[in-house]
Amino acid sequence: MFSRLLTVCVSAALVCTAVATIMFHAYREAITKNRLHAELSSQAMALAPIVARRLAINDLQSTPFVLRAFSGLNYVTCVDLMRDGLWLASWPMPGCDDLKVIGVDKFVDVPLGNGPSLTFKVRVDEVHLYAPIWRETIIFAGCSMIMALIIFLALTFGFRKLVLTPLDGLKTAMLTSTPRNPVRAPLYKKDEIGDIVKAYNSLVAAARLFVRRLDKSQMRLADSEKRFRDLAEVSGDWFFEMDSDLKLTFISDNFYKIAGLAPEDVIGKRRDEIAVSSIAKGDLAAHLADLDAHREFRRFEYEVTIPDRQPVHVSISGVPVFDDEGAFIGYRGIGVDVRDIKENERQLAETNRNFGDSVSYASHIQRRLLATNDMLNQHLGKAYAIWQPKDLVGGDFYWVKRVGDDDYLVFFDCTGHGVPGAFMTLIVTSVLDQIAASAPAGLPTARFMTLIHEGVCRQLGITAGMRGHDGLDCAVVRIDRQRDILEFSGASIDLFSITPDGAVSRHRGSRKTLGYSLDQGVDQIGSTSIPMGDNAFLITTDGLLTQVGEATRRVMGTRRFEAGLKEAGTNEPARLIRTAARVLKAWQGREERRDDV
Repeated sequence: MFSRLLTVCVSAALVCTAVATIMFHAYREAITKNRLHAELSSQAMALAPIVARRLAINDLQSTPFVLRAFSGLNYVTCVDLMRDGLWLASWPMPGCDDLKVIGVDKFVDVPLGNGPSLTFKVRVDEVHLYAPIWRETIIFAGCSMIMALIIFLALTFGFRKLVLTPLDGLKTAMLTSTPRNPVRAPLYKKDEIGDIVKAYNSLVAAARLFVRRLDKSQMRLADSEKRFRDLAEVSGDWFFEMDSDLKLTFISDNFYKIAGLAPEDVIGKRRDEIAVSSIAKGDLAAHLADLDAHREFRRFEYEVTIPDRQPVHVSISGVPVFDDEGAFIGYRGIGVDVRDIKENERQLAETNRNFGDSVSYASHIQRRLLATNDMLNQHLGKAYAIWQPKDLVGGDFYWVKRVGDDDYLVFFDCTGHGVPGAFMTLIVTSVLDQIAASAPAGLPTARFMTLIHEGVCRQLGITAGMRGHDGLDCAVVRIDRQRDILEFSGASIDLFSITPDGAVSRHRGSRKTLGYSLDQGVDQIGSTSIPMGDNAFLITTDGLLTQVGEATRRVMGTRRFEAGLKEAGTNEPARLIRTAARVLKAWQGREERRDDV
């Protein structure tokens, strides 16, 4: 069926291509004919006045030079000029008929006032005229054929995948099914064919049920087949059977190979007589309660006692078995050796514990890299800081140092948080230390920002014309104590100044970021100089401003944060930092922290 469908689609592609090509050729031929008529008429109308003046003075010798203007049309081979049916002049001489030039004659009549009209007989080389049309038609036919083949082949193979493949699966299942072993068909998609497959599978299930009921007339064969049907539902490493007293009556040979026991060690014993899990006594009691209540159980894990060897950790599942009159006659089920699974779980727990210890120690190291309160006070005056990473380590950081005669605070928020963000802070602090070591004197904050951007791009291997995935928001603050000036440059971080009466002003940074791309114009970031006086200054990363609130499910935003700062009513640093922390906590509520702060 697929080959026939493929043949039909290819044939349809050929027919569609042929029809489209014929229509395209006819369309281009009509346009060319219209262009031919327009060009010949335009040329004749332009030349008619000139020729008329020549004829008026009986100057027939120069008329062919005028008719030569038709040579600008590459398909014109010769032109005859006539009036009232009489030949007057030709280009080229002696005339089209005498030269026997191949072509089709086109006549263009041009009226001249009240006098007789002039007739231009133009011989056109249609082979040359229509050659481009044939080339375009051939190209169009080739492209149309390719596109049609692609479309029809896509439809053909799509039909094969969506329709023929499910039908082939259904056909195979139907051909391989037997009355005693009906085969389920694979269900590919939930569509109309899927409904047919579901209906067929329902018939398969009904057939299986019918076979089971039919085989009940032969008790021994029925018991054997039912045993394996039950076990097929819960495949494992071995099979077992228990009687109505919950004593093991049968275990397949693979169990003895795994456990290293003999049949007499387990046959005739209850499960609690061979289970030794001292850490799961409650689970064992619940399992025995299920057995006493004749309930199905799945994946019960316990340890099997093995003399002079380590216990074997196993998992068992079983279903209760009842006779035709509903009386309980025991259990049938399977067991699985789960020693490897337990060992993997132990190793995974050990790995998680080691990873947690490593991250905790990394947090300790990162905290040690932060400037202490004494360092902050030494370089910035009376200063306080809140550093709250979302995880144990974070990507928000600050750096203070004296360069030349001025003190600098660099405040930055790196890409991501957690371990990736912490690694980025190490890269940035390394760049900052290099800048501080190489700077001969204090630098303007805008220049400092540019050096940070270039250093981070260099460390991340970001070159000109390249777009990276890592970077940072950043603010650089320079304190010039001689002039009592604070100079600020920001890249997606703002600075807030607070007067002694608690009035808050926002100094916006540039919307640019550092890193990511070397050519993003960071050198255009400017700076703002602010008189320090009795003012206090506060700076924060966007982890605080973008925190979602529990009550509103919206981010805090700059305006709400400014309003919260105004509630302090003063610019005393200790009170301001407590106010900022209280505003964040009240806004966040029980909402999860979204970013480092």
